[in-house]
Amino acid sequence: MKNARYLHGQGRQKAGRSAPGMARLGALLGVVAAAGCAVGPHLSTPAVPAPKAYNAHPINLHSAQQQVQWTTQEAQAWWLLFRSTPLNDYIRQAMQANPDVQAARAALAREQSLIAVAQGGLLPSVGAGAGVSRGRAQRTGANGGASYRIPGNLYSLLLGTVDVHYNPDVFGRQADLVHAAKAQAAVSRAGLHQSEVFLAAAVSRAVISGAAAQAQLNAAQQIAAADAHLLHLLQREDQLGYQNLQSVDQQEAITAAAQARIAPLQADVAAARHGLAALLGQSPDADLSMPTLASLQLPASLPTTLPSALAEQRPDIQAATAELKVAAAQADVATANLYPQFNITADIGKAAMTGGMFFNPISTLWSLGAGIAAPIYNGGALHAQRRAAIDQYKVVSDRYRGTVLNAFREVADALRALQGADAAYQHHLAAQKAAGAALHLAEARYRDGATDYATVLDAEIAYQQDTVAAISARSQRYLDSVALFVALGDGWRPDATDGTDATATDAKTHSIVQKTQGAPA
Repeated sequence: MKNARYLHGQGRQKAGRSAPGMARLGALLGVVAAAGCAVGPHLSTPAVPAPKAYNAHPINLHSAQQQVQWTTQEAQAWWLLFRSTPLNDYIRQAMQANPDVQAARAALAREQSLIAVAQGGLLPSVGAGAGVSRGRAQRTGANGGASYRIPGNLYSLLLGTVDVHYNPDVFGRQADLVHAAKAQAAVSRAGLHQSEVFLAAAVSRAVISGAAAQAQLNAAQQIAAADAHLLHLLQREDQLGYQNLQSVDQQEAITAAAQARIAPLQADVAAARHGLAALLGQSPDADLSMPTLASLQLPASLPTTLPSALAEQRPDIQAATAELKVAAAQADVATANLYPQFNITADIGKAAMTGGMFFNPISTLWSLGAGIAAPIYNGGALHAQRRAAIDQYKVVSDRYRGTVLNAFREVADALRALQGADAAYQHHLAAQKAAGAALHLAEARYRDGATDYATVLDAEIAYQQDTVAAISARSQRYLDSVALFVALGDGWRPDATDGTDATATDAKTHSIVQKTQGAPA
């Protein structure tokens, strides 16, 4: 086999006598490659007009504690607006340890490697090979007119070659593959951004929900303790004959109901802690301290991106835009497949039976070749693939329009939810204060004998309900503020989390966030 390769190599050497013709062919292909151009349809991103405003009617927050500030900037670290050191620390930890974010970073790294793979197709490929073999050939002898084969002499064969292959990208197929790879990496980059935005929001929700549940638990424990104390007083009065048994039974029922609300709230606090641990990449038994609701400050100014700038920072719109580019590049590739593909090959090497001959010029082997492969008939498959690629672009284009419109809708909903939560909190807070004053007055009048116990019971029930409702409405304002930032696409930037200290990221936060002061709720 090695000997046959050697003979083939000598054939190559003889073919080198037509080198001028091969050189002219190579030069011709070089000119064609230089004059080539992409032949795809070159589809572009469709335009989706941005509305002048998110809502048909202006947003008016009723309290002076929180206002919407319109801007074209982006709040990269919006959680700083809550002025909570534990929240900031938890988000930093989550960005480094959360499995979903780590998977998104690995996916982006993979896509970036595939860009290098696609770019490699634009350049020539060079390979080298070397080998040595030892063998014995057979030779033919003759005796009286009869031929026979006998073993020949031992010989060695030394081989060394360098091969060069190049496919000129005459019609832009490989360049389109590079564009598709870069666009796919942009999809992964936007996916990473979205994962980080959602993670920051999830950690914030877990902290806020846990703080609200703890506040409700504290209120429930206080109410249960007050109910138990009042029950004790009624039982003593009943023993002294100053109270009837019906009032004692009613208070026992109220006390039992108040105590029954404690266990579910304890479960809510534990669930929030378990959820936070999972977001931090830890097990549920992790000992995590939850900040109190009072330690979170309501953002006094909500930096809200104008509709015209929303598409620049919403990660789902960024991903949809990149997917459009992927689909367009794939349509260009399908179009380029209809045209011929060129290739140029060249190799040079050495083949000799002795070490001395290996370095002799006579043992040099070389060849130069060029080829062209063009589709002639394939049953219309290539044209069908091109139509399918263009149709896929139309599908992605419609999804892009839907994504943009949905983004405007989510921001509009978030703004309206903020307005509703703000108004609801003001009313609940007023109701709680009024109910508390009414309860104190009813208890004082009851101690003075100016009213019956039924009035105290009604006031107590109303106060319990209004207290829980006020805590829930208070936490809802925090949650709706987080929802607005998520709808705007604000959050941790991918280029700031890849091996970058989180403190440096916070330092780069826009001044619109740094200068915003929190407001007590």
